[in-house]
Amino acid sequence: MYRRATELQSSKMASMLSFPVHVRRPELVRPETTTPREFKYLSNIDDQIGVRNHLPFVHLYPPNKSSPAQDPVVLIKEALAKVLVYYYPVAGRLRNSDNGKLVVDCCGEGVAFREADADISTAQLRKMDGGFKPPFPMWDRLLVDDIWGSCSITDSPLLHIQVTRLACGGFVLAYIFNHCICDAYGAYMFITALSEFCLNTDRKAPSTLPSWGREILKPRTPPIPSYPHPEYDVPNHPSKTCTSTDFKRLAQTSIFFSTSNISALKNQLNGPKTSDFTAVAACLWRARTRTSMKPNSVIRFLIPLDTRSRTKPSLPKGYYGNALVFPCVIAKAEEVVGKPLSYAASLISEAKRGVMGDEHRASVLDFIEANGRRGICPDGAFAVTDMSRLRFENIDFGWGPALFGGVARAGIGSHPGMFTPLVGYKNEEEGLEGILALVSLPMELVGRFHMEVRKEIDPAALLKPKSAL
Repeated sequence: MYRRATELQSSKMASMLSFPVHVRRPELVRPETTTPREFKYLSNIDDQIGVRNHLPFVHLYPPNKSSPAQDPVVLIKEALAKVLVYYYPVAGRLRNSDNGKLVVDCCGEGVAFREADADISTAQLRKMDGGFKPPFPMWDRLLVDDIWGSCSITDSPLLHIQVTRLACGGFVLAYIFNHCICDAYGAYMFITALSEFCLNTDRKAPSTLPSWGREILKPRTPPIPSYPHPEYDVPNHPSKTCTSTDFKRLAQTSIFFSTSNISALKNQLNGPKTSDFTAVAACLWRARTRTSMKPNSVIRFLIPLDTRSRTKPSLPKGYYGNALVFPCVIAKAEEVVGKPLSYAASLISEAKRGVMGDEHRASVLDFIEANGRRGICPDGAFAVTDMSRLRFENIDFGWGPALFGGVARAGIGSHPGMFTPLVGYKNEEEGLEGILALVSLPMELVGRFHMEVRKEIDPAALLKPKSAL
């Protein structure tokens, strides 16, 4: 059964737990050896307005029983200088170029690094409601340089990283990437390479050599968009650039879908033939629509799809840039919530099928070239991005698997509350595997949203006694 009471309290409990964190001044970590001084091309997917933001991640590690004297700060900082030799554009800066386009100046100025110490143990953090998962307490101290929205895109470090030692000997690794330089898969590649240099300090190169490869994604001449792209529609009202305050005004919460919850959703659809993503995304879309949209609203659902393995020309194995497209469903709110769950799921499935060919990604590149770098249209928009197959928690720096690894919070993207990431997760309290959805909403809507999700999983839930909060 869906455990609404526990999940509902997550954002409140995270804010209640407080502990001292001593954070030192930032320093720049540069590549260990000389790297090429050049400018790198960014594709139209990399530098579109909707990607000009940041991606935050966190790993929480228990004490290192085999080598308790090992200092994670020293180890990771030294490994960072080594990995930047191979990922040298990450040590550069984004600069403005012609016609509003961005380029990477491979100047070698380095990435921002902080060390910190927190007077708390993993055992104490485990007592947090629901265990180790976002929203994390004291997040603004675990990643002091976290960036919300579209601030600090150019002329700033492309990676901010903080290593916080815990009182028990464990540590927190928190970092934020400029989204223009990589997507979640690219971040996973980079951090995996970093861990390899930590596990073997004599290592000469990462197991997968990075490849820039953005030139493969140049638009055609002349550009000939061949698909409609409602994801880039001009909004009905001019949208302002959202500030960090706009993002932080929303409450952070997370929702755990166990495998049995997902099966319950799929049983309302097409059974095993329905993907986990489609079932969970349809559930979240309907719950959010019921919670925050008027019945006569026109709403949009966006599906960030990774084109690495599904579209030709193929991208190199070590490609760490952005490869996402955003197929978009437009529907009436009253139909999405008034019809069965299968209706919302069918809209999502049809949108995914509609972009499976090789032409769609090329059309996106051409559309942006012909129409300028528009942002994702925010009118009634909601997006669910699936990162559940990227097992950040399995990345080992010598402390074993992480207690949690993945996206650090909701509130990613260019508009508050628009994007909900999904991460793979194991619920510690019950030992259940599943998917964790990270959501940001106005505080007054959080309870209603959780209730609506519960109703989707168990349509008879309202007929049962409610658990006390």
